[in-house]
Amino acid sequence: MKGARRVLCWMGLGAAAVLAAGCTTQDHLYSQGRCLTCINNPVTGEPINYDPEQQPAIDEEAVAASSGQEVSASSRHGRFSMASPLDVDTAYARVRSEFGFRSEADFNPNSNSDQWAMMDNAWHFDATPGAFYQMSDYARQTVNGAEHSLVLKAQIQRDGSGSRINVEYLPTTNAGYDGDAMGEALEERFRMVLR
Repeated sequence: MKGARRVLCWMGLGAAAVLAAGCTTQDHLYSQGRCLTCINNPVTGEPINYDPEQQPAIDEEAVAASSGQEVSASSRHGRFSMASPLDVDTAYARVRSEFGFRSEADFNPNSNSDQWAMMDNAWHFDATPGAFYQMSDYARQTVNGAEHSLVLKAQIQRDGSGSRINVEYLPTTNAGYDGDAMGEALEERFRMVLR
């Protein structure tokens, strides 16, 4: 009986910690378009730690995009390519630093949360130094004065003495932004980094 009480106490403390963490931040954790830290009241179904108008518990467009399905034409998903005079390794280092892409070395193998983050469809890292880098992770970009969360994918490959960069982006929530403005802002940011 005493052991069962301890287990229930620890479970209650864990749930309170998760609830408190979700309530104190707007940076919710998403996986495959589903909010993992958004909590609803189990009795009423009302949201407790998020505003469904700004951060839905499920983002249908992100689910469709992450599963490879076609998304609507009004989507804020886009892509662009550019060339850079920088060698592939220098381009990789600058892009990784600017956008916060994580490699496997950035994760603690003994941490459950890091293991979950590595299983998230948003994260991917593949590298062949001197030739090719492919990265995907969550990023933030400001458009028209508002900061937006998105999944950013970058592929950097050697192109002669320079490099070729292919970029793809998609929203993590359905908070609205101008897709053209987002593409222009990201492209300008990449150009500044890759000078």
